Amino acid sequence: MKKVLNFILLSLLVLSGALVSAQEAQLDYAKPEILVDTAWVLEHLEDENVRLIHLAGKLEDYEAAHIDGALFTTLANLNNPDDPISGQIGTPEQVATNLGSLGVTVDNTVVLYDANNNLLAARAYWVLKYYQHADVRIYNGGTKKWEEEGQPFVAGAAPEVEPVAYEIAEADPEIRTTSEYVLEHLDDAGVQLCDSRNPEEFIGTDVRADRGGHIPGAINLDWVHTVNQDGTFKSFAELDTLFQAAGFDRAKQIITYCQTGVRGAHVWFALRELLGYEDVRNYDGSWEEWGNDAELPIDN
Repeated sequence: MKKVLNFILLSLLVLSGALVSAQEAQLDYAKPEILVDTAWVLEHLEDENVRLIHLAGKLEDYEAAHIDGALFTTLANLNNPDDPISGQIGTPEQVATNLGSLGVTVDNTVVLYDANNNLLAARAYWVLKYYQHADVRIYNGGTKKWEEEGQPFVAGAAPEVEPVAYEIAEADPEIRTTSEYVLEHLDDAGVQLCDSRNPEEFIGTDVRADRGGHIPGAINLDWVHTVNQDGTFKSFAELDTLFQAAGFDRAKQIITYCQTGVRGAHVWFALRELLGYEDVRNYDGSWEEWGNDAELPIDN
């Protein structure tokens, strides 16, 4: 009888372990390889095929403290300064010029990081994926995580690199959208809008354009809820629960937006790359365009 009981207990433990393993496997991000940790960064600091890029708003911030060997750029360098709508994605020529100035080739693994909970890194990731750069990753947590794990920073100018001619690919129209497209699909039951701004912007008490409010039918999910205090993304299970509770449906197309498409790109990254939602587009004209156009409908 004792042997039988031991066999039953062992079988239950094995089954339990298998169920836990299966459950853990289901909780992996859709593309776990696109988030790298501190150990990965340390292992690849001398890798000639890896370009580690620090995103910051100002050169002074980078020069004050960055990971040794990291290159520097801003989101402004990946935007189109000639577009009347602030924050629009750069033209192929503009983005190619910026990447080429950093010595980036189409064959390089590009790893992005920032000091703001992956916000700038996720927008830059979206830009590179829009132009179909094959291998782009984010150092999950960026400078917050680097400091938390006791790693040193360096100060000073960026390393000198030899510029190259970056051979930019054709843009991927499936991950970006326009005000015209949004307007045409406002009553489409198969499309949901995710407003990733803060609640005050959403209801129109924090006004950052000619008009306050939100696009009709949009669901508000502030991007800050997708990250942990150490700057890393929340787990698959936490993110999945967060978006489901807000009312988002995997079977539908999701359009993200914010003020200029930066926070929208961050939520796009969480939905498409981490959770595996199949059809997610970022409207980078966002409220900068919609809120300033009196012809477009709003709610508040």
